Amino acid sequence: MAEGGSASAAAANPFSDSDFDNILLQERSNSAQDGWTQARELQGCVVWQKKVPGQTVHLVKGFLDFPGIPADRLLDLVYNLDVRKRYDKLFQSYEVVEDLDSHRITYAVVKFPPGIWDRDIVQFNTKRSTEDEHIVLYRNATHASHPEYPNTYVRAETIFSGTIIRQVPGDPTSSTCTIFLQTDVKGWIPTTIVNMIMKTSPKQWQTSVSDFYHNIYKKELESEI
Repeated sequence: MAEGGSASAAAANPFSDSDFDNILLQERSNSAQDGWTQARELQGCVVWQKKVPGQTVHLVKGFLDFPGIPADRLLDLVYNLDVRKRYDKLFQSYEVVEDLDSHRITYAVVKFPPGIWDRDIVQFNTKRSTEDEHIVLYRNATHASHPEYPNTYVRAETIFSGTIIRQVPGDPTSSTCTIFLQTDVKGWIPTTIVNMIMKTSPKQWQTSVSDFYHNIYKKELESEI
């Protein structure tokens, strides 16, 4: 879709079954033969990274444990932007621009350290739930309501991004999550620094989610019962 694309172009579903198949394939592949190397391992978090031909930004994959967070609740923490903005302080703003039957379009401003321009990003995103898992997919987008603002932000690009959430077998109160990150933040930040930051992001996000759910969100949900 071109910059400032039409409503009909936005309404066309940018996702297909092959996109869901591909993220599941990438999740199953952890071998050096497929280009993956283990980047770090911490309690409840294993991170892998992969050099993708023709791209300078690595694809990062994190296997995360969320004890005490049911799969449906974790999906809400990921996909409900009103909830996500409360714990994910990476975002200066995060909004649904257009909500369609098959997907939605979102716009976000991402905070960077002082001296570095903040980034903004427009994404298609969608979700699919089955008895086995919840899958959330993201894809780069444009939208007429949010053209690029070259005097304010650097427009980042989503290359590959998604989340797979599953209930822990035999434990309906806990879940696991596989998160994929590959974003070109553009600008003059060295790629080596971008790749270093990307491989630390899954653990930071896991900590933010867990702390918010157990210390705040779970108590709010229980008080509503």
